[in-house]
Amino acid sequence: MKKDVLAIGELNADLILQGLATVPLLGREILCKNSDLQLGSSTAICACVMASLGLKTGFVGHLGTDTWGKVCETYLHRYGVDTAHVLQEESLQTGLTVSLSCGHDRALVTHQGDTIDCLTADKLPPQPWLEARHIHIGAFFLQTKLAAGLPAFLEKAKAHGMTLSLDAGWQESQTWDNGLSQVLPYIDVFFPNESETCGIGGSDDVRQAALRVHSMMKNGTLVVKRGPQGALAIRGDETIEQGAYKTKVIDTTGAGDSFNAGFLYAYLNNMDLARCLNYGNAAGAVSVTKMGGTSQCPTLHEVENCIRHGETFGS
Repeated sequence: MKKDVLAIGELNADLILQGLATVPLLGREILCKNSDLQLGSSTAICACVMASLGLKTGFVGHLGTDTWGKVCETYLHRYGVDTAHVLQEESLQTGLTVSLSCGHDRALVTHQGDTIDCLTADKLPPQPWLEARHIHIGAFFLQTKLAAGLPAFLEKAKAHGMTLSLDAGWQESQTWDNGLSQVLPYIDVFFPNESETCGIGGSDDVRQAALRVHSMMKNGTLVVKRGPQGALAIRGDETIEQGAYKTKVIDTTGAGDSFNAGFLYAYLNNMDLARCLNYGNAAGAVSVTKMGGTSQCPTLHEVENCIRHGETFGS
């Protein structure tokens, strides 16, 4: 059966240390309240949440056969994500991100290993339109080897009727391109957060930066994730802002990726832009009530309950 989404991107495990009062200083030791090891990575978290919401989802990426790789594989299978296009090789070292969670925010340290930046365009499915109706690509700035061949791949996919979404992620060098300007004209939905929008748009004013980033797209929708302030979306001449839902924050790891998944669930079910933001904000709100991005992915019932009542009911 044809899938709803092919998620293309990086795979790594997340080691989450939750309940820190602050990030540690060199030469000192601090304590955390909880720890967990689970599937991480922007693209994979989004894929698992999409599957949890009911979208038929497949993944394209690479894994090692090491401990971290086995963790990733287990979680993908747990949520029913199709792994036919996940290449697993003994020679690959699976990446790892350590998430230091301090209440309403977190700091991340990532070891890329071989699985975060090894995907190249020639390894992508040659006819993805035969397998799915939508492609989602996450962590664009981490996947430097994929960027060069991506425009031609996306152009062909779009010509065959596929819709496309992209999450750029943070860029450590803060040059804010790496081929992004060549990719954005093909993208139907772009999901930067507030800091990324300001970096790409070259302005400290998020609304001004958003307009500049939107102008780089061609008939696409820009969705700026603003955390506790909700989200801002621009499509054509229409600009919509929505506040976040009331929620109890346990851990923000994966909240933006869950937002992407909620928005795409509504988008692929032909809902209007305001409703897409509802689902995105609600999925993000449910996500932060749980530890990590994939320990308990938001369900459709939880997301729609949040929309109905204006708040989450997480533990």
